[in-house]
Amino acid sequence: MSVKPFVRWVIIIAAGSGLAALCLSQSGRIAQVSELEAYFPYLSTLVQTLRTIDEFYVDEIDMGKLLKGGTKRLVSSLDGRSTVLFADEERQPKADLGLNIMLKDGLFVVISREVNSPTSDSEIMPGDRIVAIDDHSIRGLTPDELRRDLRGEPQSEITLTVYGPDDFKAKRVELRRRIYASVPAAFSADEGGVLNIRIRTFADGVSKTFKEALSQLGRSRLKGIIIDVRDSIGGSIGEVTNICSRFVSSGPIFGRSSGSSAKNVARDGSVAAMSESGPVVVLVNERTVGEAEVLAASLRGHGVARLVGETTFGFALGTECIATTDGTRVILSTSEYLGPFGQKIHKVGLEPDIAISMGKDADEDLQMLKAREVILNWTPIEAPEPAAEKDAA
Repeated sequence: MSVKPFVRWVIIIAAGSGLAALCLSQSGRIAQVSELEAYFPYLSTLVQTLRTIDEFYVDEIDMGKLLKGGTKRLVSSLDGRSTVLFADEERQPKADLGLNIMLKDGLFVVISREVNSPTSDSEIMPGDRIVAIDDHSIRGLTPDELRRDLRGEPQSEITLTVYGPDDFKAKRVELRRRIYASVPAAFSADEGGVLNIRIRTFADGVSKTFKEALSQLGRSRLKGIIIDVRDSIGGSIGEVTNICSRFVSSGPIFGRSSGSSAKNVARDGSVAAMSESGPVVVLVNERTVGEAEVLAASLRGHGVARLVGETTFGFALGTECIATTDGTRVILSTSEYLGPFGQKIHKVGLEPDIAISMGKDADEDLQMLKAREVILNWTPIEAPEPAAEKDAA
């Protein structure tokens, strides 16, 4: 078939344009890859590694599953709370053991046991260190991976190997997973009018329990308040803000730092502050974590409360749930909490005003007894210093 000269030139020009566009497109891709590589070092190495695994690994690999697992491990290795929830993950709640765990100095420490859970009456105690599940070492796991392995089908069996906080004698504890109802907070009052509010976790609704406790006792009978956040894993910072707003009538409740910027978190204007709270003691220990530490720092920083007990855990990061375009949810620590005057909490902890440790074989709760003694022999707290960089400890 003959082609007219005009048509032939059109074809040549079109082909040349297409080739030029292809070259430009390819160079554009190279530039984009270079830019990504500069921002995310080893990105091309990761891609080449995945290709090598896909081509040469001895068994067939589900690359999607491999990437999902790697992404989870990447994010959860950042700290004790960050993780990834994929859009296609199982949403049904699984049975677990009711253990709240944090990673400290390379060891998985039991912070607390949920009430009514399989471990609430077991040999496992707060402060114990978990080292194995079903006789398999958990060394090298991230906190998120450990929590995954502790969950399972209802009534399924699991054996944990743990060490006590002060000894090297292992104990093997056999348990059955189950679904249970959590009890985040409870309160009681003694005959002397001292209100004891125990907060195990700052779950949604705890501030309502706090309000109910104050209402039931009444101002006429209230001689003092003990807020017990020992072995508290933290929770919702909104609940902390609500509770603190009952004691603080003005000014920032606490601080929040993100990158190079820091801002004050104002009190909750919908909450009426008490005209006079009376003596307040916050009970803390080395397993007082996260938002529980923020509450303790805030009430002490505003001159409302004294801290009794032990130096706290030292974890004060605020997390956010960030949704991606494909439905994945990234739970990520995006800020650091500070005391009301910029006091550092994270990786430092809070030293108590009155230090008292629990003896290993103590028959009585020495810290609670001391807290009540402080309430009954209360002396006024000096006005807090308005310093911008006061040390938390």
